[in-house]
Amino acid sequence: MVATTFYLRVWTRFFDPPERVWAVKTDPTTLRSEFPSWARFSIEDPDKLLAAFKQDRPATVEGRFGPLRLRWPVNLEAVEPHTRYRDTSTNQIFSQFEHEHLFEATADGTRYIDAVTFTPRLPAAKAAAILTQRLFVHRHRVAARLLQADARTVGTTVLRVWSDDATEDGTD
Repeated sequence: MVATTFYLRVWTRFFDPPERVWAVKTDPTTLRSEFPSWARFSIEDPDKLLAAFKQDRPATVEGRFGPLRLRWPVNLEAVEPHTRYRDTSTNQIFSQFEHEHLFEATADGTRYIDAVTFTPRLPAAKAAAILTQRLFVHRHRVAARLLQADARTVGTTVLRVWSDDATEDGTD
């Protein structure tokens, strides 16, 4: 069986400055609150994660996902405060999970983007991709209740089968 890799991009325009969006999107308590009950996520050592963000340095923290609390190692690989951070994981659900968090300053706030490349381990890869997409849209909706958001843009999404020929914006 050939593994299928997907590219997901979800974004929302917030009317808050990048520093405020960063504060919300890097807080472990807020992170936990963004997940629905069917896909709970938590960080085992939130202080270690916060220290990595404050010191702008890579770190590995242990996460737990879903009702079975599956192990989800979070490898924080890049931190550029108020601009971006990147985390990766290999776990029981995904053989590859690369998540870029982008904070783009705009004239009236911040465009926050989740850019995720992932390869589900599950045999129903397309169903897993659609659930992943729904999970990220849900997270953006929760964030839009915590921050001021342009309601027309909350959770704008593109999901594609990954191609090395695809351009950065997901178009061929």
